[in-house]
Amino acid sequence: MKSEFLVLSDAPVSLRGDRLDFTRYADALADVITDEATETPFTIGVFGPWGSGKSSMLRMLDQRLAEEHAERVVRVHFNPWVHRREPNMLLPLLHTLHDTLAEDRGDRFRAVVGKLGYVIANLTSDALLKKLSGGAVTMDRIGELAERYAEQRGKVESEMRNLRRTLQEQADDVAAKGSRLLVLVDDLDRCEPHEIIDLLESVKLFLDLRHVLVVIAVAKNVVDRGVAVKYKDFGFGPDKVVEIGDEYLDKMIQLPLYLPPIDAGGYLSGLGLTGELAAHAGLLREIVAPNPRRIKRVLNTCSILRTVTRSDPGLRLDILIRLVVLRVQSPELYAALAARPGLAAALEARYGGRLPIDNPGRLIELYGQAEAEAMKTAVQKFYRSQGYLGAVFSGNVFTEVQDELSRYIMMLGS
Repeated sequence: MKSEFLVLSDAPVSLRGDRLDFTRYADALADVITDEATETPFTIGVFGPWGSGKSSMLRMLDQRLAEEHAERVVRVHFNPWVHRREPNMLLPLLHTLHDTLAEDRGDRFRAVVGKLGYVIANLTSDALLKKLSGGAVTMDRIGELAERYAEQRGKVESEMRNLRRTLQEQADDVAAKGSRLLVLVDDLDRCEPHEIIDLLESVKLFLDLRHVLVVIAVAKNVVDRGVAVKYKDFGFGPDKVVEIGDEYLDKMIQLPLYLPPIDAGGYLSGLGLTGELAAHAGLLREIVAPNPRRIKRVLNTCSILRTVTRSDPGLRLDILIRLVVLRVQSPELYAALAARPGLAAALEARYGGRLPIDNPGRLIELYGQAEAEAMKTAVQKFYRSQGYLGAVFSGNVFTEVQDELSRYIMMLGS
């Protein structure tokens, strides 16, 4: 039987599928990038938390430029997460630039491609020679390999010293053909902290050039984590790490764009909820975070669980929705509920003013000698810890299914 619920893809959306009202930002950024008055080098930062739509924003911008400025802007798409196993982000970044220029339909950048290929070959020869010399070789080959290694190593060091100048010359050649280079960096959030800083430093050192623009989509907190790793030996506290992260980005970013939180209610309305899920749209609007990715995860999980449990009419969708939201948005609280299911009803009573939190005798009466103190500690930890929890634990729904809550949690996993 076909499910009446939606199953939603998390792929970035295009201009024609824009439910986030991001087209206005894509159009504004396209104007900045193509405006002759925009001086280069120029770096744009698109900031937003995980799942807020940064990838969609970049896709919309790319689509607008492709439709209206394909010859004017050479768009270089770089995903550092794909190259996360590389020892340094610079080489895959140069490879991506080389391949993009080589694919130009008009073959306008043949000379640039040739020069970049030569630079990349010299920079990679060091690693290749190390791999070669690491195998079993005869004694009479060692001297030859050593000479080759020294020669190539000298080329590597020379190329690194001259790389910025070389890249500027190539950017000038691209500009002479009537184009600007635009490097679009996405999925930086997924990388390890040291990889994030590595990529940002490569961009600053080698792409801060005339005729080059860069758009970096990233969550600010992941930059802070990268800074914390880089400066861990200095013993900076969290506030200082955030301050250094701000300074780090201020030196790189000329135009910071902070994506606003979405209207969760409007976003849900645009998804076309049907059936039982539509009947609980009011609850969803109250408790889901204003984050497209998290909303989709909640709806997809609720959809599949309700479909596979359709033969069990005793299971309540409003309970499933609350638990799924907790699992997605408050994993620590959900883990505490999985370990102690009675905590849900206790929090419900606390929000309803029915739990005598300061009455030890009554707590022992409710939860027993062994559990009373642990329950009190858990309730105090999570009560009002997040604003949306008041709506999750309103009424008596968890109290009504208290004896069956373990069954719900078993479906979601602990």
